[in-house]
Amino acid sequence: MSSETISIIAVLIAGLSALYARWAATEARKANELNRLKSLQDLKHGYLKEMDHQIRISKDWGKGDSFTQACRDKFEDIDKKYREVCKELDVYHSRIVNNKI
Repeated sequence: MSSETISIIAVLIAGLSALYARWAATEARKANELNRLKSLQDLKHGYLKEMDHQIRISKDWGKGDSFTQACRDKFEDIDKKYREVCKELDVYHSRIVNNKI
């Protein structure tokens, strides 16, 4: 083989390697986005469970005392976080529907 042939083969291999690296980077970005989506869904589920828990224990305890008020305050804080997560999930949902992830 001549040195020109070896050079052409090396250039072709380098080009294919660059294409593969680009594809791998794109797939890694997609995997990261999907992992973030899964984490947000887990957060949403956890917040719903915690809100349900706060409602149940405040009903079991009674009305008008400081514990019930603390449960309401905690519920409001969790609800705020829950709504933030839902907003981010809506953004991800539209990106998935439009095939941008």
